[in-house]
Amino acid sequence: MPTNAAAYPRWERHGRLSRFCLGPDLAVYEVKELALIGGALFVASVVDTAELIGQFESEQNAKQACARDFVERQKAGQADR
Repeated sequence: MPTNAAAYPRWERHGRLSRFCLGPDLAVYEVKELALIGGALFVASVVDTAELIGQFESEQNAKQACARDFVERQKAGQADR
């Protein structure tokens, strides 16, 4: 039995895709990095509904928007995870 449990919630990055996970295999948000001429665009969305959170110039801004959305959903009773 492992003594070091994985810390959740956390962001996990796989290539050009980051996911905010509340537990193993329980992703809530994802941020896709799209390569564009002159830079990248980061598109944030809710995983289970594909609801667009927004498009951002940095991954950090996209993650912050996801965090704000999660808090708002918790307050509204929509984030039952």
